[in-house]
Amino acid sequence: MTTKGVLAIDIGGTKIALAAIDLAGHWLAQTKFVIAGLDGGAIVTQLLAASQQLVSQAQLTVTGIGVSTIGVVDGEHLKLVPTIKGWDHVNLKAALQRQFTQIPVWIENDVKAATYAEVLNGALKGTTAGLYLNLGTGIATGLSLGDRVIRGSHGAAGEVGYLLTASSDAGFATGHAPFEEATGGQAIGRQLTALVGSPYSAKDMWSNSELPQVVQRFKTQLLASWAFNLANLCITWDPAVVAIGGGMEAAYDQIAPTLTAKLAQSVPFPPVLKRAYYQQNASLNGIALLALRSVTTSRD
Repeated sequence: MTTKGVLAIDIGGTKIALAAIDLAGHWLAQTKFVIAGLDGGAIVTQLLAASQQLVSQAQLTVTGIGVSTIGVVDGEHLKLVPTIKGWDHVNLKAALQRQFTQIPVWIENDVKAATYAEVLNGALKGTTAGLYLNLGTGIATGLSLGDRVIRGSHGAAGEVGYLLTASSDAGFATGHAPFEEATGGQAIGRQLTALVGSPYSAKDMWSNSELPQVVQRFKTQLLASWAFNLANLCITWDPAVVAIGGGMEAAYDQIAPTLTAKLAQSVPFPPVLKRAYYQQNASLNGIALLALRSVTTSRD
């Protein structure tokens, strides 16, 4: 006997996570696999095989598929995904619908999906306007208005990794994301390794209580940069709550004081700073909730 439900898929830079979920929201089965080094075509082949296997394992009758992915989702096409070769040319929706015929597929950017999770069940629930700040390998935000996540004209709202860090930055036109390249998780590790002279990651910086002076100085400057840019974003968007998520959310207690102080000092109506509710699998939870809500709405 099979159970009706949705298939949720989260495509990251190095791995893909999948979950089979019934219409009541119960998670029936999960799996994940590594995609590092694979091109877009190979990833789609593995994804379709893993999806079919999980659906069979969970004895799921698929009524909808939700996909969260890195990059910008513009209609049925994925853009600005330099970490996966050929991903810009993949029509993921068409590939899934060839395997799961006549099943609706919803695709959303991973940070927007995580924002959606916070809006429905987490730190942004009940806010008039909210902001989700993803501090991870990369840097991005999600903007919410009521129970909606704002996409923008091209699906690129909140892509703050492209913010300029100096008037001399050429930015996107030269293939760069200045703010992300200065303050994202990968960038932090690269800069710290150069400063220390040996491998040193963002995790090392957050987890060690006693830091070399050069690392402490870098950490102070990093927090100041995040606080400065977040304050400007809050002046622009006027959120009631800012939720901090992403991989570096684990260091929330070290991050929050500097950000809170800057918001109080610089923003006319300072938002409340909160730790994101979904600290693991935020994007997978968000796209699952989106798919479940969409399926339920279409049935009513």
